[in-house]
Amino acid sequence: MKISTSLELAVKIDRVSYRESARMMKRAGFDGVDFSLCRNQTEREKQLAPAWMEDVLIRAEAIRAEGLEIAQCHLPYFGNNIDRPGDGGYADYEAFVLPGLMRSIEACGQIGCRLAVIHPYFDAMSAPATRAGNLRLIEKLLPALEKHHVKLALENIYGTAYSDTGVSRAEGILSVIEAAGSELVGACIDTGHANIIGVDIAQMARLFGKKLFALHVNGNAGKDEHVIPYTMNGWCEKMDFYAFSAALKEIGFSGYYNLEIACGDLPEGIAQPFLNYAAAVARALADLAE
Repeated sequence: MKISTSLELAVKIDRVSYRESARMMKRAGFDGVDFSLCRNQTEREKQLAPAWMEDVLIRAEAIRAEGLEIAQCHLPYFGNNIDRPGDGGYADYEAFVLPGLMRSIEACGQIGCRLAVIHPYFDAMSAPATRAGNLRLIEKLLPALEKHHVKLALENIYGTAYSDTGVSRAEGILSVIEAAGSELVGACIDTGHANIIGVDIAQMARLFGKKLFALHVNGNAGKDEHVIPYTMNGWCEKMDFYAFSAALKEIGFSGYYNLEIACGDLPEGIAQPFLNYAAAVARALADLAE
């Protein structure tokens, strides 16, 4: 199984170019990159401008020049710290995010990425409204997905104060996927998000089965900390990544074992050792999933 993680990690640590970051990732043993399209997500005019697409193409070229693949992309989203526009209903949500989502799917097509991860829409007060909103959004996105040959993976997410959103568990996401009725629509498991809600990640993988398209593997102690698995004390981190690998093997998952990890303000010169360690952990857990 191939392994991947964020291109931006070395950029953040050693303040290097994207080309050098890609080189470090390749040296560490990663096969691909989790490519972020979330920049300027609250400034739509920047994402819709020619300069944004030019930046995407430059980063993609840097990745491929170093022999890495673009494993998946992350589409723009509303973070929990970003106020929803208008009254927070679906119509206002769609008006705000749809142009950027369409532009990002176009970008996936241009750089040859065949898998995009999205944070689903949610209405904290209504599970039916959450389901209906996501189906409406998918309906709007499907023509672009088909045109650019991109699959869409709905990620399990949490709400304000780490609340259950109705798309925090496999059952809620599966109800949307099944109703959408398209082979282009599946799921992404964020292990950290699952842990926050108290979901067993191995069981989540089994429930998704062949509808599991993508992974955001990271550890935490109950908050969205995005640490490398098994780098916390056992009494803090409650996820069983070995059982998760066994479940991935059981369902025949064939995508990337992708780490969605973060880092603090580490001193310069640490990027390569950090990536080496992250890749070693990812490789060990990925090998158990084959």
